[in-house]
Amino acid sequence: MSVPEYTDRKVVIPAELDLSRLKDKSVLITGGGSGLGLAYAEAFAQAGAFVTIVDFNKEAGEAAEKSLAPNAVFSQCDVREWDDLVAAFETALAKSPQHSVDVVITNAGIIGRDDMYTLDDPAGPPKKPDLRTVDVNLYGTLYTAKLALHYFRRSPVSAERDRCLIIKGSLAAYADQPGSPQYNVSKYGTRGLFRNLRRTLHRDDVRINFVAPWYVRTPILSDKVVEYLQGKGVKFATVPDCARAMLNIAADTSIHGRSIGIVPREEAPHGYMDLEHDDYEEGDFMKGWQETVLATAQSIVDLA
Repeated sequence: MSVPEYTDRKVVIPAELDLSRLKDKSVLITGGGSGLGLAYAEAFAQAGAFVTIVDFNKEAGEAAEKSLAPNAVFSQCDVREWDDLVAAFETALAKSPQHSVDVVITNAGIIGRDDMYTLDDPAGPPKKPDLRTVDVNLYGTLYTAKLALHYFRRSPVSAERDRCLIIKGSLAAYADQPGSPQYNVSKYGTRGLFRNLRRTLHRDDVRINFVAPWYVRTPILSDKVVEYLQGKGVKFATVPDCARAMLNIAADTSIHGRSIGIVPREEAPHGYMDLEHDDYEEGDFMKGWQETVLATAQSIVDLA
């Protein structure tokens, strides 16, 4: 297949999904041992794909591999470590039915108390912050995306062979989240990576899309946090809708360069929607600036 250059075209969410293209495809999912990552792994395996579950937690990863056998393999990995990720991609290549890497989902991520938000006593020395959240959420995504582009190109392009990179972000990539600066900046960063790569990956016949979930009840949110959000009237998106969106993106080869929000059913009938917030409308001065950058950016890089 040939991926066209990105154009602003809204995704229409279908009532039914045709998942036939996913059979025997090789899908690598970071953070695939629990939470949303595990839900994605289960959904792809059920659709007939072979899943490489990449996770730091050995116990969870091995349990996921066992439950999805023979359609899955586990590779223990810290996404902050380049060599770990290389080993995971090599495992996908060696163990998958067609010895390929066809779909990659950069799902691994963490959230927690952020000491960037904790202000030190100004009378004492400053304390170096722990930037683990940025390291996992942003640097881990950068490493995974870099390796995806490398291993995608190991497989010949054909009508049946689709190369699809899905950047897992968050609606924190669009909304200010006071109190969690690292999480906020890491998700904005993954969105920036997506917006950058959607302009160039067609040259290598690679599709890229961004998935931004709203609040979802998974282990990443404690019972205390869920109770607090419910008390504020917050509605939740669902895990099955998150998985369905991933299947939709991977199976529909026309979806490229779009950001898909996973939202409560009150907001969208299928629980996910095209966010339509990554392109500028006519009349917006930023649209002209964007066009100037697109026309000049590559030349500036070449001249640097």
